Amino acid sequence: METNNALSTKRPSHRYLEIEALLLKAIQDGSLQANTVLTEEPVARLCGTSRTPVRKALSELFKKGALKHFEGRGYIVAGASESDEPQRITLTLEHFGLQDANNLTKQPRMISQRIAGDFENSLLRALPFGVYQINEQMAADHYSVSRTVIREMLSRLNQRGLVNKGEKAHWYLGPLTTRDVDNYYAIRSKLEPLALIESAKVTPLTDIQTMWERAQMVLDQGTGCSLNLYEKLETDIHVDLLSRSKNKILLGMINQSQSSLVINNLFFTTVRSTPPRAAIREHIIVLDFVMRGAYDMAAQALEQHITLAAIRSRRRLKTFSVFVEPDLPTYLVKQKY
Repeated sequence: METNNALSTKRPSHRYLEIEALLLKAIQDGSLQANTVLTEEPVARLCGTSRTPVRKALSELFKKGALKHFEGRGYIVAGASESDEPQRITLTLEHFGLQDANNLTKQPRMISQRIAGDFENSLLRALPFGVYQINEQMAADHYSVSRTVIREMLSRLNQRGLVNKGEKAHWYLGPLTTRDVDNYYAIRSKLEPLALIESAKVTPLTDIQTMWERAQMVLDQGTGCSLNLYEKLETDIHVDLLSRSKNKILLGMINQSQSSLVINNLFFTTVRSTPPRAAIREHIIVLDFVMRGAYDMAAQALEQHITLAAIRSRRRLKTFSVFVEPDLPTYLVKQKY
């Protein structure tokens, strides 16, 4: 069965190639001078990754003649005579040709952004199928990053309510039950309308019109609607339309309760069906009221939409019991419960 690209398990490009290119450019530019000692740990620290891709990158540069062995640990940059002494220095990003020292703290975040989508999608694909322990080290090895990067991503997902920390500081995913769905939607049905009333008033009318046109497009396309377009429609109503609320605590609570939205996307991807036309019409009704400036009516329509969506999502979640568990990364370890 084909799957949507957003839920693909394809791994990102090899991290060692990025590190190899970074080091080679620094050597060619002279940022890393001849006889400079390079070892795994400082390079891994600066790149915010594990030692495994660094070890591979250094090995490849040695094969290409950019590095050479010496009597000490690690490699030295080629280009000097053997009589010259190895230069042991404290490496910084400046030695990699990156002059902005702030990149030193941003680098792990840049790496996490590179893999965050794939990591989260893997977790979401597993969510309806039980409880899984997330093995930090195996996830780090899978993406060729440090455990620190994995922990940072898990912490953010924990804030959104997608994962939780159990005994012995282990991370767990699931289960997502029908009771969870009821609880999440009950919270959303009360909080999202509150955010809408405040946010919609300061949302540009052109943005609202764009959302309305997109919803109408989805309705007109029917079976030809793509999942990506429907996902954008969901974001329009449940994220963008609420995002201008000044109550950040309220928005945070809404964000934590929206993990159940994944059920719909997984369902449509798995059974290759299209979004229900009734749900799309409900979106259009909400946006119609907003465009008229009838914000209280829009809030009531949104609450009604979420109430009906809860019923639909509960039914979809139950159907997953007859689906075969998808192929998942090895860092997701199924638990008995």
